[in-house]
Amino acid sequence: MRRPLLIAALPFTALACLSGPTAPPGAETVLLVSDRSGAWRIDEVSLADGAAREIGRPAAVDRAAGGPEAAARGAGYRDSMPARLPDGRIAFVSDRDGLPRIYLASPDGASVAPLGRDQAGDGAPPGGADSDPAPLGRERIVFAREETGAPRGSARDLYLIGTDGRGLRRLTRDPADDHAPAGSADGRSVVFVSDRSGAPRLLILRDLDPGALPESNLPRAAPVAASLPPAPGSPDPWPADGAPVFLPDGTLVFRRAFDATLFQLFATEGSGREARARQITDALSLPWGADEPVALPDGTILFVTGPVPPAKGMEGPPRFVVYRIAAGGFNLSRVTRERARYDDFTRRLAAR
Repeated sequence: MRRPLLIAALPFTALACLSGPTAPPGAETVLLVSDRSGAWRIDEVSLADGAAREIGRPAAVDRAAGGPEAAARGAGYRDSMPARLPDGRIAFVSDRDGLPRIYLASPDGASVAPLGRDQAGDGAPPGGADSDPAPLGRERIVFAREETGAPRGSARDLYLIGTDGRGLRRLTRDPADDHAPAGSADGRSVVFVSDRSGAPRLLILRDLDPGALPESNLPRAAPVAASLPPAPGSPDPWPADGAPVFLPDGTLVFRRAFDATLFQLFATEGSGREARARQITDALSLPWGADEPVALPDGTILFVTGPVPPAKGMEGPPRFVVYRIAAGGFNLSRVTRERARYDDFTRRLAAR
């Protein structure tokens, strides 16, 4: 039975106003998806002072205010779902060329190129819309893709590709929607979300060798024990799980909702069949929910909550904002500026 967890939260600490075009050298930064420029873009934001730099735009500018007055600077395409690779590059999804596809940005965010489409001699088909890229070890990316020619919003399957754009390999083939993959640091496991059982559950692919497998011998997915439904006759509600991510120590953090309520964050505790779900966030401290966790190198978790009502004395619609929390459920702090007139997301994963 789910037990409420009280979070020892520090006072919400807003970052200072953006004060420069780039993050200070050596400062700890995070990647956020934001519409502060008037269109959905990816920003690298300093946790020290809030300075922001737009990824994929050489002449990035400081956009402290955001809001409607910045809309004229936005273009028609959308960038989202960023993931930092071990070599410093940034994988993300953009529809700047029409169909959503994966792009790689240089570590400084100045140059951008599409990944793995129509590589001569690689045998990689163009494929349908891409989503949810995530690093798998040091040299591979796992992502979700619709079938070629399928209507937008169709069920997806998982694929691997090298960070050099070569070696495309299929991981799943199922009528259900397989999506939101996360790769382990050692490159051997992929956890993902699927509705194969009728509700969103976490499944895991283990012992993925670097070599290609014939499609007739795809790896088998096993359920994550902490994401199994309650036993028959149990009074516990049937949860919906999603958006998993590996912490540096191998713990899984994911979102969970009961009875269609707001998502909160949970983490696996224990191993194997004895693994259980431990609650990290709670409606007492986060009445707007918690979603799309991102693991930071120090083991803390970035996540989005909202829509949050405007601060006292401010007008405007409720906004989505980003917070940070320790894996133990303490030291909650706000990353998005307190009086921001824009929405921030950690990844802005594709909805289905």
